[in-house]
Amino acid sequence: MAPTDRVACRFPIAGGWLPLVALWAVPTGLGAAGLLAVGLPTVGLGGVALGGAVALAAIRVAAGRARESDGGEPVTAATAVTILRASALALLGAYLVVDPTATAGGNGGLAGGLFALYAGGDATDGAVARATDAVTELGAELDVEVDGATVLVGAAVAVVAGAAPVAFLAVGLARPVFAYGLRRRRRRGLPTHELRPSRLRRPIGAATMLATWLALSPVPGAGASRLFTAAVTVPVVASFVRDWLVASGRL
Repeated sequence: MAPTDRVACRFPIAGGWLPLVALWAVPTGLGAAGLLAVGLPTVGLGGVALGGAVALAAIRVAAGRARESDGGEPVTAATAVTILRASALALLGAYLVVDPTATAGGNGGLAGGLFALYAGGDATDGAVARATDAVTELGAELDVEVDGATVLVGAAVAVVAGAAPVAFLAVGLARPVFAYGLRRRRRRGLPTHELRPSRLRRPIGAATMLATWLALSPVPGAGASRLFTAAVTVPVVASFVRDWLVASGRL
């Protein structure tokens, strides 16, 4: 990997996530102002703060893991795209306190649009990293953490809006619980095992994204969204249970 393929920006081990926070704060602030301008009630800013807290936690965890393997990972164009996805995550948090299908000013599709923006970025940052030969540990960790955080917030918004059953929260909580379980095993000195490649993970993930997006959109409506999200919950939970049994050496 040639140094010229990377943006020349290395941050120190101590407080290494702060440049990422600065990069995240600008589009998040502009996005929040934009939502207010198109009719988001002021109370929605409280939700943005909640979503922002989740986004910042994801950024900090990712930066910490990257520092364990490289004391100064570069910030690349692909990393910037992932940070923009973290901004969309923070803005999506507004709909934890505001009905995503009935926003003032008739902008009922904003929550679905934010989730679609996130999903589009998810398909873009990896492609940018490969195209510029700038795949980094930091970028990979950010991608994983922002994915998990956005699914969690998206699932919570869908449940709060009544567009998904409470059981759908398990879809958002599955990865954080799985990761916590692995960390706990390692702290206790217990073995953990690598997961084998699976042909089912990608289609299950795609179905989860589609179900969440539909639940946050005015169409097809709460009834159909509840059925779809309920149907998706079963394979997602089953997949994580199986992965846990493999990772913990029980299967």
